[in-house]
Amino acid sequence: VEVRTESITGILGAKLGENKNFQVYGGPVAQRVQANVKLRGTAYSIANGYTTNISTDQEYGWMAGVAYSKPEIALQAALTYRSEIEHETEAAEIYPFAQRVGLSPSRVDTIEINTPKSVNFDFQTGINPTMLATAKVRWVPWSDFAITPSLYNETSQKLAGQPGIPVEGLDLVSYDKDQWQVELGLAKRLTPALAMTGTVGWDSGAGNPVTSLGPIEGYYSAGLGAKYNFTENWAISAGGKYLWFGDAEGQIPSKTVVSNFEDNDGFALGMKL
Repeated sequence: VEVRTESITGILGAKLGENKNFQVYGGPVAQRVQANVKLRGTAYSIANGYTTNISTDQEYGWMAGVAYSKPEIALQAALTYRSEIEHETEAAEIYPFAQRVGLSPSRVDTIEINTPKSVNFDFQTGINPTMLATAKVRWVPWSDFAITPSLYNETSQKLAGQPGIPVEGLDLVSYDKDQWQVELGLAKRLTPALAMTGTVGWDSGAGNPVTSLGPIEGYYSAGLGAKYNFTENWAISAGGKYLWFGDAEGQIPSKTVVSNFEDNDGFALGMKL
């Protein structure tokens, strides 16, 4: 499975209040989506051999937020909302099993995909003149998200009543729960030019069992980073984060559990100039 999303956001803001402590901001979001799916292997049962190519589509949404700052104690707080974005594009499907229930094994049809909205809260405050505390909270309603190609869905409707297959048919991908992310951090300035940061995080995941296409149930994370100011205008930052993925069972769309994932991990590295 390969899914690509690209987005560009334009933000315009205005500072308000006697001391300009409050800020409102917002702007348009352009998003492009493309996907290719190939289900292979006996674990997928009758869907073994299914293929769909979802054509590139670009649509638009928006974001808006409000922020408060108090520079004398390095306090900053921001609440940001991003809208869902509705895509309507073409899906070219090949489903060998479909002809066994009286349908053509290939189809090109429109598909609707709504990428979910999100709410982000970012906060920081000074603890003393050289130490900063940070917090981030993010919510994404993945339980509202589904990818439902028409041939895949219609074929499953022909089998309604069998274990795990409802009358309305099956989604190719869907999630049971909303996702929450929390990250807490501390930053310490060691010299006028050098600062270090450390973070710990938690991600709830979006339900378990999970889709076999994304087999983790959230994660815990720990990160370290540093920032060095060469001059007043130039700085370099670098950091890494280690993630302990939650154990999960993988299920196919009929809700049949076909896999078990344990003791998995990952890492991320970044640099900024």
